[in-house]
Amino acid sequence: MRLVSFIPPAGSTARAGVLLGDAIIDLAAAAALISEEAAAAQWDMLSLLRGDHPDATIAAAADIVQAVINVMGGADPSEAPLGEFNWHEGLTIGDTALVIPATQVRLVAPLPQAVSLREFDALADEHTVMMRRAAGYWVGDRNWPAFRFASHTTILGPDEPIELPMTEPLDCGMALGCVIGRAGRDIMPEDADAYIAGYLLVNAWTIRDPLAASLRPRDRATSLGPWLVTPDELEYYRDDDGRLMLELRLRLNGRELARANTALMRWSFAELIAFASRDTMLYPGEVIVSGVATGGCLLDLHGDDGPWLRAGDEVVIECAELGQLRSPVGLGLELE
Repeated sequence: MRLVSFIPPAGSTARAGVLLGDAIIDLAAAAALISEEAAAAQWDMLSLLRGDHPDATIAAAADIVQAVINVMGGADPSEAPLGEFNWHEGLTIGDTALVIPATQVRLVAPLPQAVSLREFDALADEHTVMMRRAAGYWVGDRNWPAFRFASHTTILGPDEPIELPMTEPLDCGMALGCVIGRAGRDIMPEDADAYIAGYLLVNAWTIRDPLAASLRPRDRATSLGPWLVTPDELEYYRDDDGRLMLELRLRLNGRELARANTALMRWSFAELIAFASRDTMLYPGEVIVSGVATGGCLLDLHGDDGPWLRAGDEVVIECAELGQLRSPVGLGLELE
């Protein structure tokens, strides 16, 4: 499934949904197809991941999707070209639409309220790690996983603008993330995949301050999205070591700056989860970030002197299997 969070027409609160073809199944509205208990549950993404209600889980979301397909007569619109037919018209319970055209809603970050962000440095090659370390920026150890906690209080979604700092340079950061879907502690690598609810694209926005004594970046915000893709959809892309073989691309104003294949991660997500859970609990809604890919930030491409992002720029991270995470850059109010 491709799980999304969206603001419905004339709505103001994010709801959980599933992207199907060119439309979105409103899980809260369509839950009545499977049970009255599910229809009474809270259907936002964090509640779904935590399983706050026994009838509102990822497994229940899959049941709802199948129920909608059954109402349609068994045809799966995700297998047809987008816009080929308006299959979603007329799917209602009373006056409530079960399925809404994607063009009529606003997608927000799949997980608008991340519990935490742990940023590793697993997607940078050893040369890049050494270059970043020599420049004074934080990197993990080259021999085993290490992470830092990034700020999780400013989460942005697809097409949501990132505001420039008033005076300091802003950098982007192409990465892959997984979202924890089960609580666990001291998780073994061979068991860790069962704790992953899904994968999504990550843009780690950082303020570069070459005058700071440590030269460490400061978090500006993190963009997530556009979808949270459940692991079953990506099994075909696993290599023999359990790594996903996904190609990420970074574009600035339409020009490709970098590509990275996640098969080159120095540690798999299972190994990162095992490390992160040593002597501590991981909870649903926590995000494990691969770290910025080699060449996936302007620091890698240009060094400490930039050039950096400017107002009017457009940064796009894309992956054929995970969608397109587009971010306009602009001037405006401070985010902090």
